[in-house]
Amino acid sequence: MTGLMRECLLGLACAAMAAAMAQALAPEGGAKRVCRLAGALVLLLAAVSPVLRLDEAELAGLAGDWQHSAQAYTQALEEENDLLYKTIIEERTAAYIVDKAAQLGVSCQVQVTCRVQGEQAAPLPWQATVTGRFTQPQREQLAQVLEQELGIPPERQSFEEAGS
Repeated sequence: MTGLMRECLLGLACAAMAAAMAQALAPEGGAKRVCRLAGALVLLLAAVSPVLRLDEAELAGLAGDWQHSAQAYTQALEEENDLLYKTIIEERTAAYIVDKAAQLGVSCQVQVTCRVQGEQAAPLPWQATVTGRFTQPQREQLAQVLEQELGIPPERQSFEEAGS
């Protein structure tokens, strides 16, 4: 594949230099226009000739290589997209919990972990760790919000006291 690309680029560069030289040496008028046309045709021929010299096996190999590369890039992009999507959901869920805690009079930091569950395509909040200073009633109310509004059961909720 790299040999084909090298051959194609080398042919195009040589054809372009020959066309430019012929055009520069041609006298003004009709001869210059003919040189321009001939140069364009030479460049077209230089671009197409490496592909025309390929046999079916080489073309199939190139098509397979390109298809494999495209699939690999597509998979990598999908994985990156899924990771970004998960990160956005975690950050927004954490911000939501911080807002709910603020409504309860609690200043805290929240770490949320998301997972794809079952056949679900979108990652959902799986676990939450809340770090702050809160009373028992505030903690219970926040635990209730996590369970009822976000679907995080008590066994995956963690409340930690912030240092003094």
